[in-house]
Amino acid sequence: MQETFSGGDTCRQMTTGAHRHGPRGGIFLRTFLGFLAITLATVLLFTFILTASLQAERQAAYEDEVRAQAREVAGYVANLNQLQVIFESSTMRYVLFSKVQMIHNHYNADVWIVSYDKGQLIYQFLDSGGNIVDPKYISSEAVLEQIALVYQGNEIRVQGLFPELGEDIVTIGVPWTYSDGHVVGAVLLHISTEDLRVRFADVLPSLLPAGVGVLVLGIACSLLLARSQTRPLQEITAAVRDFSKGRLDRRVQLSCGGELQALGEEINRMAFELSNMEQSRKSFVANVSHELRSPLTSIRGYVQALRDGAIPEEEREKYMDVVLDETARLTALVRDLLDLSRIESGKFPLEIARVDLCEQMRRALLSFEGRIDQKHVEVNAQLCEEPCWVMADAGRIRQVIGNLIDNALKFLPEGGTLGVGVGSAGKRVYAYVEDNGPGISADDLPFIFDRFYKADKAHTAGMGTGLGLSIVKRILEQHGGDISVSSEPGKTVFRFELAAAPEEKKAPQ
Repeated sequence: MQETFSGGDTCRQMTTGAHRHGPRGGIFLRTFLGFLAITLATVLLFTFILTASLQAERQAAYEDEVRAQAREVAGYVANLNQLQVIFESSTMRYVLFSKVQMIHNHYNADVWIVSYDKGQLIYQFLDSGGNIVDPKYISSEAVLEQIALVYQGNEIRVQGLFPELGEDIVTIGVPWTYSDGHVVGAVLLHISTEDLRVRFADVLPSLLPAGVGVLVLGIACSLLLARSQTRPLQEITAAVRDFSKGRLDRRVQLSCGGELQALGEEINRMAFELSNMEQSRKSFVANVSHELRSPLTSIRGYVQALRDGAIPEEEREKYMDVVLDETARLTALVRDLLDLSRIESGKFPLEIARVDLCEQMRRALLSFEGRIDQKHVEVNAQLCEEPCWVMADAGRIRQVIGNLIDNALKFLPEGGTLGVGVGSAGKRVYAYVEDNGPGISADDLPFIFDRFYKADKAHTAGMGTGLGLSIVKRILEQHGGDISVSSEPGKTVFRFELAAAPEEKKAPQ
């Protein structure tokens, strides 16, 4: 058994530790990692997009640069109308072939200078080595079609135009124009697609510092966001932990706005309601203890005196009556407590039917006939001749009326006046009980329907349990009705209303 309890304690300690430290580290870490993952994904995505865009931009610029080299070569031979002139001038040949060799060495590209014969037919062409090549080498239909486009003054860019050179070779062609403006040939520049491509590694270094900066900023923002989200949760967790320990005066202190602050406010409202309920429970227990102790103490004292023979024989009957009265008081208190408990727990079923409120008022008056006659009370009844129908539980409504009349009779002076009445106002039926007693002070009126509240605190003996009006209010709330009270010296009126019952449909004759 000792080992079992020790294991249980260890388990509880581990559970408590996990509960204490889990939310603090776990929520923050998960939130931080979540924000960080989103930040990293965003940074990587934008870095990839920017790199791809920059790579495409640089590749286009590089290709334009290569095309500009072809235009420069075309500019060198702009005043020539045939290739033969190049060989006739050593200076021209030197300058031209120096340029061609520079292009070949810098861009790894071959340059052909093509001259036309009778428009679109290639007459001869010169390669990068200064060799005149047989034009039949490039006399395919696809080549002639592209040459014709250049002859019309267009620039071309075609991959795989010369299969002999390779499928990955891009041919860039620009027109060679004579001084009078007509096209006499073309400059064809052949370069590999691999040489034209700008590599990702060449672009990445320029973006790396910015990417690292954005990443550091993202980590910092993720940390701040995680803290901003977890601090309210930690405050709420701490507050709930204090509530579980009975510290209901604790409040959640948040100023973060949004749903978390709304949650904190709802938790504070819940704590306020729990605090009120706890205070009500303590007050209820104290009041029940007081109400039970007083008659029990009285009963015990009188029974002990009767048993010990301390009470003379001729007075025993009087004290037995006192014991019976206190017993009846205890019985009434227990009955009222049970009724109130059943009502508040929702286990107080109602048998709803059409009930004549006037008839219920008459029956209630008849049940108090003895007390009315004993105090010589004058009854002023204002009851409708026609039935005032409501949908209600007849027994519970009679209990409501009985409690109100009983309460009025307690405070009526000898020979006082009791007023009762029932009437209808539109779709509502009302009833009232009025007395010309001393009245209820303005300070007591707001609490008159609270459990165990007694307005006449100086004379509580024999004045009931303090539950009657509370039961009245809750029964009426179950019926969807309400009750109000007004009081001044010499006049106190309790008035309640219920919804009128719908008219019964008459069966066709």
